[in-house]
Amino acid sequence: MTLARKLLQMLKDEGAKQVWGIPGDFILPFFREMEQSDILPVYSLSHEPSVAFAADASGRLEDGIGVLAVTYGAGALNTVNAVAQAYAERSPLVVLAGMPSQSELDMGLKLHHQVKSIDSQALIFNEITCAQVRLDDVSHALDNIAKVLNYCKEMSQPVLIEIPRNMATELCDEGPARLPILEVEHTATDKCIEDFQQILAAATRPVVIVGVEVKRYDLEGIFCDWLNRLGIPCFSTLMGKGIAAEHDNSPVSGTYLGEAGDPDIAAIVEQSDLVIVVGAILSDSNFAISAQTIAGRQSVFIQHREVNFGHYSYHGIALKTILTRLCHVAESKKWAMHLPHHQASKPVFIHDRDVIAPMMIATMLNECFQRYGKLPVASDVGDCLFVSQGLAHTSVVAPGYYASMGFGVPAGFGIQATTGRRPIILVGDGAFQMTGMELGHCRRYGFTPIVVLLNNQGWEMIRAFSPDSQAADLGHWQFAQMAAILGGRGLTASTPFAKVLTQKQKMERS
Repeated sequence: MTLARKLLQMLKDEGAKQVWGIPGDFILPFFREMEQSDILPVYSLSHEPSVAFAADASGRLEDGIGVLAVTYGAGALNTVNAVAQAYAERSPLVVLAGMPSQSELDMGLKLHHQVKSIDSQALIFNEITCAQVRLDDVSHALDNIAKVLNYCKEMSQPVLIEIPRNMATELCDEGPARLPILEVEHTATDKCIEDFQQILAAATRPVVIVGVEVKRYDLEGIFCDWLNRLGIPCFSTLMGKGIAAEHDNSPVSGTYLGEAGDPDIAAIVEQSDLVIVVGAILSDSNFAISAQTIAGRQSVFIQHREVNFGHYSYHGIALKTILTRLCHVAESKKWAMHLPHHQASKPVFIHDRDVIAPMMIATMLNECFQRYGKLPVASDVGDCLFVSQGLAHTSVVAPGYYASMGFGVPAGFGIQATTGRRPIILVGDGAFQMTGMELGHCRRYGFTPIVVLLNNQGWEMIRAFSPDSQAADLGHWQFAQMAAILGGRGLTASTPFAKVLTQKQKMERS
């Protein structure tokens, strides 16, 4: 078997569902092997940031990993921002980047796509990946692949695999089994669980705030079992929106946003005497608005390989180990209490003369979910991200921390290619101008997203920071008219009802 095909098989074994890529000369031999082997389907888009966003979204779903393949230098470095976002937000992503062959390096010339040195690509990616390898020795290649894929899954962050042009077709032996990650001593785990149980037993009004690591490590089932046994109220962070949405017994009762969110949820958190934060990234987007509230109470932070009790910590214990052990020792329903329903934008009477506001969109989408069933959501940043927070409990992928624009449309592709489900894409006009034209690929791949585009004729978040600035103005683009060119159908709504509902009914009958 060739090295390229063995690599593809190892990626598939680790949960990869497809490869997103753009070919270039240094990676072209690998693309040929992908196409001829049919081990994983290949989706090509128009711009490298888009393939990285799509692969990132794929990696956030179903305990898999996202994979992208790009050429050396100009291709790989064009994904840096998107890969950085995956690193910051704990998304397991494999970057397959082309490299010159040894014979090309031996010429002693500067090669096209080279920056400062031949290693510039790897040095840049060192800052935004948790492991890197160059497959320049076939005798050690499979061991090295196994190691970096292990890091990708264990750390839930991107890795870089550089593939020299001549190595894709090199023959190789069967590879090793996946290498185990060392666990800490059982005595440390036992002591950590004992300490936690003592703190929990002393609490009268504990509350749990859950974050993305529970989903990244495929622990939603264990987490649900633990919380349902305890009966502790549980809410997600902004980034954790949609956690356990596919579970019938989900204990997540909404999203905690401090003063900016549901007052009933805020009251439960603010009146608690123990805040347990599980699997959350400790970022400003998750906690800045509520930092004083949490800081003023006894707190326990449980993250992958770190449990912090305030004045002391335990390191190296996997999140799965902690949750599994806690589930086994959980006391049944000690703190059972009445909880608010899953947070969603409440139905309101909307006049046709009203200007559309983000929560109106959430209300209308929730009504559609009730009528037709829930759909997964890919959201960009800005107003559309806050629309997603008002949706009924459904699966959501969004860059809630790093917050790079342009994620939404490619992420919708990642959802549909990975799950087979039709996504709703929430995107602003600024982000759509960055990656929205990728919708032209829907026809050839059979993608059928429903795109809800919030057209503020500018970067609304920038306007919020600097209302008098004209730098955020983008002008009025006729986005609905673009839909036909891109292979879809478009409608414009300037008031909540207007004529668009009548037009939609006509389209559904046609």
